[in-house]
Amino acid sequence: MIDDKDIQIINSLLANCRMPLTELAKEIDMSNVAIQQRITKLEKKGIVLNYTSRINYKLLEFSTVAFIGIFLEKAKFYKKVLAELDKVNNITEAHFTTGNYSIFAKVYAKNNDHLMEILNTKVQNIPGIARTETFISLEEGILKPLFL
Repeated sequence: MIDDKDIQIINSLLANCRMPLTELAKEIDMSNVAIQQRITKLEKKGIVLNYTSRINYKLLEFSTVAFIGIFLEKAKFYKKVLAELDKVNNITEAHFTTGNYSIFAKVYAKNNDHLMEILNTKVQNIPGIARTETFISLEEGILKPLFL
């Protein structure tokens, strides 16, 4: 499926997806054309999905980060609930999980009052959600890509 050169390309993109192809080609000791072909192949296979930027949301006045444990009335409501959660702009991630919660979601809010408004007027009004438990993050201790 992929070889060591592909893994080197993936790791380089994880470290800096804005690295010019010429610099990447030098780093991996391949031609620009070969690098571009391999990146295109990784994109077509669905391994490389997109190229993103990390944003410091605190500087944009979103100082509260929280995780919401969501209990569903029935597991079969998962897809419908997920579709509704996706409409809540402040929710940036949602995972179907094992354990106590059916869904675990990450939300950004301007402050605790804003978080409470999101929970009370948006999340807890979604049909299929039985109840929620919210955990406010005090500090993001680790955020890193998974290098191969």
